[in-house]
Amino acid sequence: MRNVHRLGGFFLLALLSWPGAAARAQFDITPTDSLVAEFGVDSITRIFQIDFPNTTGDSLGLSWRLIDWGWTETWDVNLCDLGECYTGVPADADMLAMGPAGAGFLKLIVNSLETEGQCFLHFWVWPTGNQDALVHIYFDLKSDPTLSEVREAAALTAPKAYPVPAKIGTTIAVDWPKSHGGDQAVQLFDARGALVDCSVLRTGHQWILETARLTAGVYLFKYDSQQPPVRLIME
Repeated sequence: MRNVHRLGGFFLLALLSWPGAAARAQFDITPTDSLVAEFGVDSITRIFQIDFPNTTGDSLGLSWRLIDWGWTETWDVNLCDLGECYTGVPADADMLAMGPAGAGFLKLIVNSLETEGQCFLHFWVWPTGNQDALVHIYFDLKSDPTLSEVREAAALTAPKAYPVPAKIGTTIAVDWPKSHGGDQAVQLFDARGALVDCSVLRTGHQWILETARLTAGVYLFKYDSQQPPVRLIME
């Protein structure tokens, strides 16, 4: 692990440069050369990654250099590439050589530590020894407190089932605290997507599911078409 000095301040996002013909002939960029993301300020470690699949049919090494950067001072931002994980973000490095079916990558591991802010990084990436074929890579990340609030509110109204997992023959309670389902019928699907006959009793916003006729496995309990189904596990 390598300690890296962090610099404050932010840089304007430059115009994206499309990879040159030489770079396209040697590696792809997946999913995009500009990774933009927003997330809540809750203290959760998040991973953002751009891959560079080898398209040469031979071994290939990639090099990279950090060009512009800046992030909120209290954030914890670290970088991994194909070969090493660093503490912070170093100025440049060479990745390990990859085989014909391999892929290099730049991976940011970010925790905003419950602080609203932003992180911007601009890299050059090129086939080792051929900097004329460089491509521009950008990470533009932002934490938004309202996203955490929305997620917390959704969690309070999301349907839940218990116990999970459940023993065959016991009953499962499914709470659907906020539903737009009206009088829609309950549906139960097995892991293959087949509809399963089930016996349920409804009391207010709660469904009681009988499980004596079920077998071990994973099921999806669906009622409200505007909510994702609830996952049940029988054992």
